Amino acid sequence: MVTVLFFVLIGSGLWIGSTCSLSIGPVDFSCPLGAAQVMAAAGVFIPALAAGSLLTLLLIVFFGRAFCSWVCPGRWVFNRGTRPGRGSGKYRAWIQRGLLGGVVGAAWLCHSPVFCVICPVGAFCRGAILAGNGGSFLPMIAWIGVLLGAEWASGLSWCRDLCPLGALFTRLSRFNPFLKVKKNPEICKPCNVCEKSCPEGLNLAKDADFSACTKCYACLEACPRGAIEIKGYDGKLPERIKERDASR
Repeated sequence: MVTVLFFVLIGSGLWIGSTCSLSIGPVDFSCPLGAAQVMAAAGVFIPALAAGSLLTLLLIVFFGRAFCSWVCPGRWVFNRGTRPGRGSGKYRAWIQRGLLGGVVGAAWLCHSPVFCVICPVGAFCRGAILAGNGGSFLPMIAWIGVLLGAEWASGLSWCRDLCPLGALFTRLSRFNPFLKVKKNPEICKPCNVCEKSCPEGLNLAKDADFSACTKCYACLEACPRGAIEIKGYDGKLPERIKERDASR
């Protein structure tokens, strides 16, 4: 409902902006990947874009990948094909980092924000705006269909395995201290129910890194023992910053 409402407001023109750039009063938020592409393509530093990106990055640090579940419609469309095993995700982080760098590099080489043209969430947004202005959203449906076909053919998920924006959000969500999903060790008996319900394939009983968590809370509903808890603030942000600095 939140996702649909967001795109209805944008498509109707009641809320001026898009998923790429959004203004709330005097505050402007920009897609950090889109801003990086625009500046790389232009070959200049644009302070307004950089400031808007910084605000977005701060939101991600504080609230994690909530955008992926609560706003981006890709979560409800993709990830419906074959789910790869846990072993197949061994090199996922490196692949995503390569895609992330490749997207910015392609913008620099082509002097155009190439990924913005094919970005699924951008395609949904353009489709909503066109539909609101009496245009056709069939091109958007066609492109999403191409990506869905690629998913089924490859067995990979766009959101989980390939999306460079999701990869960026995951890196930053490592420091997210708010709205954390935790298991209650006194109730939890290790099983695979949470892993099967999670779009990212996370297992609260086994995994230690939950930076990929999108705050969809599907695990909370799926757990048969009620062992999943949502902690408002875990108080570990300073520790994670120290761990990051030590790893460097």
